Amino acid sequence: MVVIAASLTRGRLSDATGRRKVFVLAASAVFAVAMFVVALAGEFNGFVAGMALSGLGLGLYVAVDLALVVDVLPDPDHIAKDLGLFNIAGAVPFSLAPVVAPLILALGDDSYPLLFAVAGGSAVLGALAILPVRGVR
Repeated sequence: MVVIAASLTRGRLSDATGRRKVFVLAASAVFAVAMFVVALAGEFNGFVAGMALSGLGLGLYVAVDLALVVDVLPDPDHIAKDLGLFNIAGAVPFSLAPVVAPLILALGDDSYPLLFAVAGGSAVLGALAILPVRGVR
């Protein structure tokens, strides 16, 4: 529910303002905070709050990410190839997560808070990776 509401409202706001990068940065920051909330949650209510916050970040991200990608495509004659590459880049983490997560759990003595903290750190790294993108407001 939170994902849908955030996606609809923030996607329209991004279109109205013509800004993309700030929304992607905000989405990454919200998701990172959500993962740290889950990592530090000592009870079920904290977990639920973190998951709701992650829905907000995810909704914001999915509403604007593809628009950002389309805005910065380098060559209009190769849009399909570029979007195919984008699709692969989006699928790779879902393929690697089942391999990496058990390694993190094994190194952290089965610590799920550590796993969620690593997810939060990954979201921060993702936000930093978007900073050099030029050609979009």
